[in-house]
Amino acid sequence: MSHQNFAPVPTAPEAPGKRPIYKKKRLLIPAGVLLLGIMMGSCSGGNKPAADSSPAASTAASASPSEEPAQPAAAPASAAPAPAAAAAPSVGAPFPVKMRNGDVARITIVSAVRTDVVTTTAFATPPKNGTYLLLDVLWETEAGKTSSNPFYFSAKDAGGRKADLSMFADNQLGSGDVLPGDKSRGFVAFDIAPGEATVMISDPLMQEAARIQIPG
Repeated sequence: MSHQNFAPVPTAPEAPGKRPIYKKKRLLIPAGVLLLGIMMGSCSGGNKPAADSSPAASTAASASPSEEPAQPAAAPASAAPAPAAAAAPSVGAPFPVKMRNGDVARITIVSAVRTDVVTTTAFATPPKNGTYLLLDVLWETEAGKTSSNPFYFSAKDAGGRKADLSMFADNQLGSGDVLPGDKSRGFVAFDIAPGEATVMISDPLMQEAARIQIPG
């Protein structure tokens, strides 16, 4: 009887390019995680607008879109214009002079001239200070009752020196009451230095109530 040879048949060798499936999974999972991380980073960086990174965009973004721009403060109401100051008395124009107790005189220096003589009588004397200032005065009553008087007038020269009142001027301004509607007119003379002069008018208590500049 012959013996058969039952030697094991060798298995065919596996293809060298193929790996077991569990080895492929070990490589694919880390690669997938890495790819997913790259894609997420790319999406988070790429989706942000470039304008958002600029300082101007950041400032604009910080402001509330519903916030309205500040309105300028309303300009304060302009103050009422101050009343115009009364014009200073001048030669040829009447001006009021308060004489106390509601009495008001209306005085006009009709003219103011320089002269060497103020009278043709024996009392005529040359001026001691160089010239006479001769005022032609018109006195009226504007309110109440007033009294004219040459002693209510005084004068000083440009240097502030007081002038002398001449009591001997022809047609001198009279003393006495001037009722409403009446007038008193006469001259008032001063022995004064040449040049500009200031004439003051006083009330019955000899307190200055008005003044007028006389050109030189």
